[in-house]
Amino acid sequence: MWKDILGHTSQKELLKGYLAMDKVPHAFLFSGPMGLGKTRVAIEFFKALNCLERPGDPCDACRNCVKANSLSHPDLVMLGADEGWIQVKEVRAVIGDIALKPFEARTRVIIMEPAERLNKASANAILKTLEEPPQGTAIILVSHKPTLLLPTIVSRCQIIRFTPLDTSEITGSCVDPALLRLAAGSIGALPNLDGEDSAYIRGEMVNIVQGGDPFDLLGRYFSGANASKDAAATVLIVAESILRDILVLYNGGDQIISEELRAFPVRQMSLAGIEDIARCIHETRRGMDENITLKVAMAELLIMLRDSAVA
Repeated sequence: MWKDILGHTSQKELLKGYLAMDKVPHAFLFSGPMGLGKTRVAIEFFKALNCLERPGDPCDACRNCVKANSLSHPDLVMLGADEGWIQVKEVRAVIGDIALKPFEARTRVIIMEPAERLNKASANAILKTLEEPPQGTAIILVSHKPTLLLPTIVSRCQIIRFTPLDTSEITGSCVDPALLRLAAGSIGALPNLDGEDSAYIRGEMVNIVQGGDPFDLLGRYFSGANASKDAAATVLIVAESILRDILVLYNGGDQIISEELRAFPVRQMSLAGIEDIARCIHETRRGMDENITLKVAMAELLIMLRDSAVA
């Protein structure tokens, strides 16, 4: 099932090499920007370690693989914090468990993400474990900002660096290459839309920022209760890209993504207006996790973009 993970070819080959030689390090650091799929690779590695049918190349059908996919396997331990810090009591609880043999798997895997949210006490607690690693356990620290980690922790891990994908890595997949470029190679930022929808939204967005009517786009994807979160996510990605291009042109730069904007009268826009649009994008993205009314939020953003052309 490694093939189902887009890109990261060298990283996958390195992990498969450890498995083939039966020399798996006791600790890894998966480092790189958010949204690249590092945690998914870590879960796939657990499956490869413990697949009952095809060790090294998980079958995705055996008991261990199925439980790992649903994050219900007792030997796949996920530790993290959406906000705040990973607390020392949580780390100590995990350390206490790994002193025991794995429940079902050959190798227990502890995934800590984002590892930069280990506070001083919890970082020191995990450091002691890295210095005296237990048998039958692999620890994977997933970090979006590895420079914030203690150097002593980093030095005890096998570092695997992840980089943004480029379009050559997604050939033959259903991912829209243009949208991947707009998302700066972050596969985690991509909505689940087909290429036709993505292309339509991109075209409409460029038209709107040049003064076109936003209501065709609003009516197609954001009418009533059928508002599409995937379409909204695409709109936000494209809006950020357009705003970036406008700022590049505003400051006399040349490297832009949407070539159609070269004729856009950027000097007629105020910096305050650009900041208002950026703030609207940020607030809308945050609000999508808080059950905002997508139709209203998208209408506000698209009308602001349309009005920027005639300001």
